[in-house]
Amino acid sequence: MPQAAPQTAPPVAPYNTHEDPEALDAPLAPHPMLGRADFERLHRTRRRFSWSLTAAMLLVYFGFILTLAFRPDLLAMRLVPDQPMSIGIPVGFGMFVFTFALVAIYVYRTNTVYDRMIADIRDGEPS
Repeated sequence: MPQAAPQTAPPVAPYNTHEDPEALDAPLAPHPMLGRADFERLHRTRRRFSWSLTAAMLLVYFGFILTLAFRPDLLAMRLVPDQPMSIGIPVGFGMFVFTFALVAIYVYRTNTVYDRMIADIRDGEPS
């Protein structure tokens, strides 16, 4: 049975041969948009709002987890006497409702406030 000839890989060009080696060491210039006051205001406002929502979610989540870990008797109390459901069940579902409410608040604020600010920045109008 005849043997197949070993295949050789085609020659590979060195990486980034099309670039100027001097340009690799040149400092990057920041985008001119980053220095505009209205863009900085937008960025600062969005960041502050996002971190506020994050802190609220973490506070609720870790409050629930720490209560479950250190005071489970609070969540184990019966919601209605003579019924098996405890307070922990609606509190757990309340966390989901709280999460969806935070998402709705963020989407509403993005669509009303931030989109307007972005449009003003694109149009060149100071907000």
